[in-house]
Amino acid sequence: MSAMRTLLVPAPLVPGPVILSGEEARHGAAVLRLRPGDAMRLADGAGHAAVGTVSRVGRDTLEVVVSGVENLPLDPAELLTVVVAAPKGERLADLVRMLTELGVGRIAPLICARGERVPGNNERLTRIAAEALKQSRRARLPILAEPLTVAEAATLGQRLVVLDPLGAAPVPGPVLPTMLVVGPEGGLTPEELATLAAAGAVATRLAGPILRIETAAVAAAAVWAAAWSTPPSPAS
Repeated sequence: MSAMRTLLVPAPLVPGPVILSGEEARHGAAVLRLRPGDAMRLADGAGHAAVGTVSRVGRDTLEVVVSGVENLPLDPAELLTVVVAAPKGERLADLVRMLTELGVGRIAPLICARGERVPGNNERLTRIAAEALKQSRRARLPILAEPLTVAEAATLGQRLVVLDPLGAAPVPGPVLPTMLVVGPEGGLTPEELATLAAAGAVATRLAGPILRIETAAVAAAAVWAAAWSTPPSPAS
């Protein structure tokens, strides 16, 4: 069961025959070499997953019969929004892939004074997130949100954490909607930091004085995801 591969289907996933088409069907037939009678895990990116049995393999379609669908509980990491100055090229793809594996709920590019650019190919990033979801056996895709300015991020009403080498050590705190703000490698400007501080942002540092954007974003998300997934120790 642990080696069972996952294919992504449109939401909502419901019991009964499920018809896969296009790239997912071709991947199942040509790459995974699925045949009638094989067991297959399906997920819909919206929190539902199921194990079904392949009933038919066509040229461009794949039919899987599902008897029961599991609605997976919310992973605490899904309460994380990572607003990040987009790194260049494949580094952005790596960032989306790793944050999806960690179970982050929302990813948004940050528009800031020292940022390089705002990515425009969400379709490709969605495909990368889908592949990461299947690899990590998750059931929910992160929301790839529209870009936010620093001022907009400061007004969304979530608990704000901004990565800053001069900040304190990370304290994840209770499980509640939290926005991690990750600036560019040149850092956020004093004015941008002041805007976030005025909105109640907590300045937090990670290991090392200077980290690449994707390293900082993934490291911070991992700190929160790990802390929130570990039940607190009983009081002595």
